[in-house]
Amino acid sequence: MVVLITGCRSGFGLLAAQELAERGHTVVAGLRDLSTAGPLRAATAGRDVQPVQLDVTSREQVQQVIAEVRANHGRLDGLVNNAGIGLGGFLEQVDDDEMQRLFEINVFAVHRLTREALPLLRASRGSVVMVSSMSGQLALPALGAYAASKFALEGMSEAWRHELRPFGVRVTLVEPGPYKTDIFGRNRNEARRAREPSSPYATYVQRIDGELDAVDRRAGDARDVARRIADLLEHPDPPLRHPMGPGSLLRRATKRLAPFRWWEAAIRRRLMY
Repeated sequence: MVVLITGCRSGFGLLAAQELAERGHTVVAGLRDLSTAGPLRAATAGRDVQPVQLDVTSREQVQQVIAEVRANHGRLDGLVNNAGIGLGGFLEQVDDDEMQRLFEINVFAVHRLTREALPLLRASRGSVVMVSSMSGQLALPALGAYAASKFALEGMSEAWRHELRPFGVRVTLVEPGPYKTDIFGRNRNEARRAREPSSPYATYVQRIDGELDAVDRRAGDARDVARRIADLLEHPDPPLRHPMGPGSLLRRATKRLAPFRWWEAAIRRRLMY
């Protein structure tokens, strides 16, 4: 199986590349900057892993990588849309350019790459795995912009699930909760106005920080998500959604069955007032 994965510098992308390579698959590993491929090369030494320059926001690089996959392998069996960014800050504090960049990476780039890959995926009756988030099902204060991008990704993926099924292309969503990756660590990204002392939200920032620190302490092992991604690519008919992380199934069931006011009251008490 030939699999293209985006965002392989660290986190789920790097670990998924390692897991798939260890299972004997060929991995084309996309990195926004090839000079950061050191950890990937070290983790997959001796395996069939090919780092490629792939800034998912660049149409030219997306088209070039798909052309190289076609020329070098003649097929593409799996696509893992993993590249993404977070964005912290209350929605009123998020400026237009910050929201646009978030959606460009988390939504528009996913549409662009998947669209370009579909001729190869149709030919192989392959799989697409979208790396979403629990924020694609549950929007929390100070993560509203990020949740909006993941809600959009979930809607697009659900539609693609229907549209591509007649061609034998399987689309699935992995929805991780808190896992130990860089998205809220080294790669933590906040709106530029998120910590303005004069903001009406300033009194809530410290409480939100405390909750994020607590979440990070109980975060799961990201290798579990990498294994799930590999399992889904190998599965002949996987379900659409795969929530993961501590309490994820309970959260999903409660959200489906409990009135929204229950969630609203719980979040208000915990995070806001």
